[in-house]
Amino acid sequence: MNKKNNPISLYQEVSYAAAKPSVTLLLETSSTKELRICLAKGVLMADHKSPFPIVIHIQEGSIDFHTDGIMHKMTKGDLIGLEGSILHNLKANENSIIRLSIHKQDQVERVQDVINKK
Repeated sequence: MNKKNNPISLYQEVSYAAAKPSVTLLLETSSTKELRICLAKGVLMADHKSPFPIVIHIQEGSIDFHTDGIMHKMTKGDLIGLEGSILHNLKANENSIIRLSIHKQDQVERVQDVINKK
């Protein structure tokens, strides 16, 4: 994780696993945790919810993002915010890098549990 007040790159030390997303905690602020999620083409993050609001920002690639029965095709530069307790899932259409902003009280382990869910 980044030390306080130092810049960090979303694009350094990127790795794509064929079976599941990789998640890296990049930095924490007084109100958020900033995560990088790398998804190889075809990788799915199955249905899940966050207990707090989140913001998803596509940094590279493209995904299909499903929420409220609607599929959104999201590409580089797109972002979406969700309130807590909203069921959603996503699937990479190509190798993709996602910046996920979660609430300070949310846990990185919760995101890891979503990834490890069968």
